[in-house]
Amino acid sequence: MLLAIDIGNSSINMGIFGRKGLLGRLNFPSRPRKTSAIYRNRIKAFLGKNSIEMPLKGVIISSVVRELTGTLSNSVKELTRGRPVIMDTSLKTGLILDVEKPEELGSDRISNAVAARELFGSPAVVVDFGTATSVSAVKGRRFIGGAILPGMGLMSESLYTATSRLPRVDIWNSPEGLLMPAVGKNTAMCIISGIIYGTAGAAERLISEMEEQEGCRFKVVITGGYSGRMTRFLRRRHYMDSDLTLKGLKLIYERNVRCMS
Repeated sequence: MLLAIDIGNSSINMGIFGRKGLLGRLNFPSRPRKTSAIYRNRIKAFLGKNSIEMPLKGVIISSVVRELTGTLSNSVKELTRGRPVIMDTSLKTGLILDVEKPEELGSDRISNAVAARELFGSPAVVVDFGTATSVSAVKGRRFIGGAILPGMGLMSESLYTATSRLPRVDIWNSPEGLLMPAVGKNTAMCIISGIIYGTAGAAERLISEMEEQEGCRFKVVITGGYSGRMTRFLRRRHYMDSDLTLKGLKLIYERNVRCMS
């Protein structure tokens, strides 16, 4: 059994993989921070719920939150036979990182690109609707770059904190959010329209510009915490896989474990 852990700015996602694929998922907020012991107990409960025996075959961790990397790594040490694999650019991914500073790439973006290429083919673009909205492009075996813009939650919060009169809006749980009209009839509806349709339009415009620059037609894959809600606002044909990052981590682990054994 392999435990894949994706530590994001807003949430920590875990998936347990067996011979039949993804067997179970666990998701909880990244904040407030917890101790290694608390995370360990939470993971043990998750494994027990899915009838997973320990020790695990292995653990791989992707993290964009440095202070949580060590904490989660310590929490799983007694649950696996070996040391957890920490995702970074030194690992074999099957991709050439064709960017100026590979060390600055988020490990989640690399994992997404690996999974998209393997599962959907290349050339492909991954739009990850999370704390930030990232667009990552892979062409052949090359990760060629992409774009990053504020996520929808950040957009909403910044409008509230940086202005004196705009309200804080819960995009998906407000009554206005259920209607999703493009033409807002009140302030909350205007904010929701701008964020949702603006993000969808921005993603599709970025993909279009990337295709013109690269001279190809990309397959589009969406993932991230908001992907399930954003799928109906995209006009471009696309695939949705909310477990894309975890699947990418599994592929990367399998490509490296042979070298480590």
